[in-house]
Amino acid sequence: MMDYPIKNGDDLKIEDLGIALDAGGAFSIQVKDHVHSLTGDELIQEMRDQLDVRGSVRNALLRKANKEILAGLKKGRLRLGDDAREIFDLNILIWFADKALNGQHQTYLTK
Repeated sequence: MMDYPIKNGDDLKIEDLGIALDAGGAFSIQVKDHVHSLTGDELIQEMRDQLDVRGSVRNALLRKANKEILAGLKKGRLRLGDDAREIFDLNILIWFADKALNGQHQTYLTK
């Protein structure tokens, strides 16, 4: 059982988060009508990266990620240009890693 919020990412494993991976090491989350695929490795790495960043900087990054995600969801990911889509995807990862660090990620997992 994980203690939340997670403060140390050294021994963090995807299994500890209760996330089941497919054969390719990926899983899907749903944010509103958008289903997004992530890999367990990229999630764990992002969670570790966020733990290395000072709180005020991390909060600013999360606020920016939230704004970018809302704008991308409103427009529709497929209508975004390549660069904007890449930024959207990165922001989904940043946002979801924060949810996972705080134990608020389960409701976003697709079944």
